[in-house]
Amino acid sequence: MTANNPTTSQDLKQLTKQRDFFKGILIAACILWPFVIAAAIYFYYKKGNIALFIPACTIFIGFLPIYLRFKALSSEIKAKKLS
Repeated sequence: MTANNPTTSQDLKQLTKQRDFFKGILIAACILWPFVIAAAIYFYYKKGNIALFIPACTIFIGFLPIYLRFKALSSEIKAKKLS
C-alpha cells in the first residue's frame, strides 16, 4: 500500500539523491587523500616541513561525519524499500 503513496516515492528519490551526493564527496576525498599524504611525505623529506601532516590527518577526521551520514541514508533507504 505504501508504494502507491507519492510522498514516499518522492522522499525516497530525495534520500537517494542525497546518498549519491555524499558518495561522490567520499569518492573524491578517497582519491585526493593519497595525494595529500604523498605531498606531505615529499615536503617532509625535501624541506623538513612536517606541517602538511596536520591537514592530511584532519581530512580523514573531517570526512567521518559525511561517512556516518552516508551510512545512515543507506540504511534508511533500505528500510523504506523493504516496507
